Amino acid sequence: MALLTRFGSVQGHRLRAVRSAGSQKASFLGAAKRPSARLVSAPAPLRPVVRASSLPPALRLGTAAAAAGTSTAGYIWQEQLGDELKVLGTWRSPFALRVRLALNFKGLPYEYFEEDLDNKSDLLFKSNPFIKKLPVLIHNNAPICESLVILEYIEEKFSDVGPSLLPVDPYERAMARFWARYIEDKLVAPWLKMFRANTNEEKAEWTRETVEAVKTLEGVLSRKATPFFGGDDVGYVDVVLSGMIAWMQGTKALCDVELLDAAKTPLLVEWTERFATLDGAKVVMPDVDKLVEFAKIKRAKMMALNNN
Repeated sequence: MALLTRFGSVQGHRLRAVRSAGSQKASFLGAAKRPSARLVSAPAPLRPVVRASSLPPALRLGTAAAAAGTSTAGYIWQEQLGDELKVLGTWRSPFALRVRLALNFKGLPYEYFEEDLDNKSDLLFKSNPFIKKLPVLIHNNAPICESLVILEYIEEKFSDVGPSLLPVDPYERAMARFWARYIEDKLVAPWLKMFRANTNEEKAEWTRETVEAVKTLEGVLSRKATPFFGGDDVGYVDVVLSGMIAWMQGTKALCDVELLDAAKTPLLVEWTERFATLDGAKVVMPDVDKLVEFAKIKRAKMMALNNN
């Protein structure tokens, strides 16, 4: 049964209209100047309920109520679940994207707040005073930081809501955590170093490691022989890797390196296309061209600073 059909009928829970729609690791390329306090309207036909917020005006409140799927049949929009969830993030962050996707797939209502990282809010400093980075999940005024930690929290705290992202079997659950950490250390980290490399030698070194990680993940999908890393439905590893989809698709334009190729990584290409069709993903996945444009400007600024 398709994932989005399954979480459209959550056992034992009544869903309400979804209030929803990034970053750690140097805020993933830093901050771009963005306009202050702007309300992003929710797509029809859903009518989200957005309560008045005490957050500073520097934050923009996103209310994309269709984050769990605007076209999925079987939703019953009833009274509130009783848990208040807020996400502090930024549109380009793969880490914040993970959190939003997990909440979407679980069918959990939340408010999304876009941070201006050139003018970080008091709420961000208060919620994550130690490293002052995104994303942050605020559950009933209690902040949880770091994307992988947040995903685990969502899975444990809301284990009886929506589909489970982590497998039930302890070994399979451990392997999912292993591959999530692999993506973090062997794909995301070297990708950033490849993008920021100052010399051809540095770029070549980190390119090799990034390409090898992509090749390894292609092999994981090959051995699974399933549509997703989580099996027939989206799972923990899918959510973790999906934050990098747009960045991997834009790597050719940014670094002259093709990470996703129909000939070399056909399964990953199919996986990205399949993932993009999910309603819970459609409303939050960033536009690749916009991402590339931002990253080029950011890199030019970084190079100018390094040369001064």
